[in-house]
Amino acid sequence: MQYLPTLLAGAVLALSSASASANLLSNGSFESHSTSLANNGFCYLGGNCPGTLADWSASAPLIGSYSGAWGDPSSRGGWSASQGDMLIGLQNASWVEQSLTLAAGTYTLSWVDAGRPGYNNTSYEVKLDGSTIGSYSTLAGEAWDGQSLTFTVGASGSHTLRMQGLAVNADGTAFIDNMTLTTAVPEPGTASLGLAGLALLAGVARRRRQSNAG
Repeated sequence: MQYLPTLLAGAVLALSSASASANLLSNGSFESHSTSLANNGFCYLGGNCPGTLADWSASAPLIGSYSGAWGDPSSRGGWSASQGDMLIGLQNASWVEQSLTLAAGTYTLSWVDAGRPGYNNTSYEVKLDGSTIGSYSTLAGEAWDGQSLTFTVGASGSHTLRMQGLAVNADGTAFIDNMTLTTAVPEPGTASLGLAGLALLAGVARRRRQSNAG
């Protein structure tokens, strides 16, 4: 059992790194695309865009962060250069979605949103396989702010995650950017139980060595 310390160290490292999960969404900041934006810095995916947005299906405006036609989204408070040059607008009933293969379990979706200035307040929903798992809204001209929700996937397999704008009588747009999907961090009690189990194994191995030595 001389290899046990190494095994324990590896297990502890695996438990402690649970919070460092990779983003399960591809192109979550919408930077990868084959479109050529017009001089006003936007085009409509599923409409007049001459190309596509990698890894996403959409019927929504793809907007440059510098676009004056959309009130220069990068000028909203809370903007971070890490958001890059592109974002999605949920204008009224527009939407963007991505198909994923997910294992059964609990996940956390995070993103940032803001409101288009000079227009109306608006609302949108987050949907999983057609069912609403979260509802949100932005005020006209609202600064960028972080959002997140935790949800559970009941069965492993193919699933579709969608951001869906809600149809309204007056024009409004929620800006969406920096989407990440990660496995939820285990509760502290879960990690503690795992470490306790490893400690028990270590104690058994130690007693066996002592018994063999005697």
